[in-house]
Amino acid sequence: MNISDSEMVIMRAIWTLESASVDQISCKIAASNDWSVATIKTLLGRLVKKEVLTTTKSGRKFIYTPTLSECQAVNLMGQDLLDKVCAKKYANVITNLIDAADLTQESLQEISDALAKKTPACHVSCDCLDKSSECTCDHTSATEKVMETI
Repeated sequence: MNISDSEMVIMRAIWTLESASVDQISCKIAASNDWSVATIKTLLGRLVKKEVLTTTKSGRKFIYTPTLSECQAVNLMGQDLLDKVCAKKYANVITNLIDAADLTQESLQEISDALAKKTPACHVSCDCLDKSSECTCDHTSATEKVMETI
């Protein structure tokens, strides 16, 4: 799901309102953005083209409705993030996200519960060459390096 930061502002407003017209969206985001109505319409057009929003006509206005929930979008963005890094670096990404976030006790418990339910993989293979042209992983484990010197 490739949504820009500006498009995300629009999506958050629409998720809050459930469905909305351009005027409603403009009022909702006015305090944090000084975007013109034309800018908002451009962003809405992009989101419709990306099939993240649908439109229905109500009188002379278009009403924009999300095609997926905020929770579904967050899940897709999380998967997109993981798709951009080597599988061997997932733990680093996850711990950095946890360190960077302000989390309540309830949120920490939710994370702890998810970890407790997670079955560990027997082996995680490097897949960064599938994702980019340059690999930065250490493909050889410490044990293999020792064995090479013997």
